[in-house]
Amino acid sequence: MILKELFREQSEVVTLTLDDRISDAAELMRRENVGSVVIVDDRQIVGIITDRDIALSLALGAASPDSFVGEVMTKGVATINETMSLLDATRFFRSVRVKRLPVVNGENQLVGIVSTDDVLAVLARELFDTCATFEPNLGHFV
Repeated sequence: MILKELFREQSEVVTLTLDDRISDAAELMRRENVGSVVIVDDRQIVGIITDRDIALSLALGAASPDSFVGEVMTKGVATINETMSLLDATRFFRSVRVKRLPVVNGENQLVGIVSTDDVLAVLARELFDTCATFEPNLGHFV
């Protein structure tokens, strides 16, 4: 399985631009029930801001709700290509030690987002289905 078959498509990715403020990001996260917002400039990723980034920057006085997202976002965001296999994606998540990765196409344009939870859900389902093939009564115990 490749990531293109798994990730949430770009139309579902929550994005803002560098012109937006931290309060905009927080409100968008609350409304969309997500923990991160990808910061874009014409579908090119320039950063990502997480609920943790916001909480820490506000709590430590490094920013205010009216500060621009660019002041606290993570720059140089790790991305993952839509053609990467699920196995390679799990290894990549482990190597970069993040919970969410923007998915890009061959032109490095944002096409989706994938989380470790997304990957784990697919792996768990595949493992269960494989076990059930050899042990038909497995579902009885789950």
